[in-house]
Amino acid sequence: MKTKILFLVALVFASLSSFAQKKEAAPKKEKDKFLANKVFTIDLTETGGKKTPKPESDEISFKGEKMSSKFMTQEYKFPSSAYTVTVDSSASPKTITFQSLGKNPDEEEIKWDGTITDDAVEGTVVITKKGKTKKEYSFSGTLKEKPGKKK
Repeated sequence: MKTKILFLVALVFASLSSFAQKKEAAPKKEKDKFLANKVFTIDLTETGGKKTPKPESDEISFKGEKMSSKFMTQEYKFPSSAYTVTVDSSASPKTITFQSLGKNPDEEEIKWDGTITDDAVEGTVVITKKGKTKKEYSFSGTLKEKPGKKK
């Protein structure tokens, strides 16, 4: 009987302590209010090559706290990935920088670095595998207008 009681006490204690730990979760990450649900139309140009390549038309979107690129998803199978945002409100106009890191099924990594001023975006993309750079791109573009929105 003593063993059963000790077992029940230990079980109750373990479940209470795990419940308390779950309740003390990390502070809630603040949601992005600056880029959420925005889509930018960009020209993506490969850099570092010997000849000047033709820019690829692309769209980058920020939805559900993840960033995605139509071109990078189709061409390299990169899924949407989390991004971080930094806002410099002391700059005039306000400047937003973002960064995103992702991985595809081929173990390639992608790193986006971008700056947004007003409705214009520009930045770089680097694709690496095992620490070696495979492709580099620069991009620039503008915020895509929502259908039916008046300027």
